[in-house]
Amino acid sequence: MEKYYLLNEKIVIKEKSLKEKNKKIPGIIFTRAFCSIGIVIFHYFRHARGNFKFLYLTANSSLGYMLVTSFFCISGVVLYYNYPKIKSIRTFYYKRWKSIFPSFYVCFTYFFLRTAVHFHRLFYKGDWSKIFITIIGFDGFLSYKINTYYLVGEWFLGAIIILYILYPIILFIVNKNNIIINNIIICFFYYLMYKTKYFIIPKPKNIISCAASFYFGIESIRFKTFYLENKKVFIISFLLLILFWKIKINIKPDMIIFQIHGFCFFITLYQLGKYVMSTKLYIIFYEISILSYGIYLYHHKIIYDILLLYNPSEWYYHIILLFFAILLTLICSKIHLMVVNSILKSYLFKKIDSFFI
Repeated sequence: MEKYYLLNEKIVIKEKSLKEKNKKIPGIIFTRAFCSIGIVIFHYFRHARGNFKFLYLTANSSLGYMLVTSFFCISGVVLYYNYPKIKSIRTFYYKRWKSIFPSFYVCFTYFFLRTAVHFHRLFYKGDWSKIFITIIGFDGFLSYKINTYYLVGEWFLGAIIILYILYPIILFIVNKNNIIINNIIICFFYYLMYKTKYFIIPKPKNIISCAASFYFGIESIRFKTFYLENKKVFIISFLLLILFWKIKINIKPDMIIFQIHGFCFFITLYQLGKYVMSTKLYIIFYEISILSYGIYLYHHKIIYDILLLYNPSEWYYHIILLFFAILLTLICSKIHLMVVNSILKSYLFKKIDSFFI
């Protein structure tokens, strides 16, 4: 049984057994799966011909930003759930690298070679040195400023890599201080983001706002009886979700409303997920959740390829095309996972594992 104290400087967490630690969180499984399919739908209608803004724009934000906020929250929850303490920095960073880069390299290599064949040139953008930005996973995150070999995934990958690198520091601050001091620290960095000219990247993609969503995920699992298991919080979150979706709230900075909207979306999905995952639908969302990273990597290119072939203006055709886009994304993600798992089970990776773990 875990004990949480909201204002204590130290949070007492009893050691979990191995079985408990490896136990999946139903609400997170559902939320990850829902957001994975949601991001495909969002990006599809962003690129489809016709006016579909009513499907993804809200009065204060957009479905895409709400989904991304939820992904950062999920990352915070899962990371803190598995690593409330870090016993080995080397093992921690290796496992984070292993969870991201082999899958990314497999996907990128395929689309990179396909594009190179199309242009009859390996480094088709001229400057071969820019491939280094891709190798370290920052081509999407830096695409607002640098013309890179950006093909798969998006800016979220670079932001989550930074947060993984910073996690030991974030963990130290979170465990060292109480929630009030931590929120003061977040507010201080928010102030820097708005009052200095150092942050050229758009505010929703700024690492400070990303870290705030990541931090909220950590706090929600630390105080899960308040955030994630509280029916009153669920009702309030759901009502605010509807309110912010329909009514424009003029508060500056607007990132505050944007993130609160995303947090309400995350809490609502988590609470709904607890009930959905107790039904026979569990296996569907569980399988989609396992494929979530592959979905993230592949869906953009699949959507582009489909709409390049046929992009009608009639909405009913897009329903059919969207179904095929989701289906193809799931199939590619499944094949991709099988390939990556084979690589990770190879003799080479076993040797690497034995060194880092």
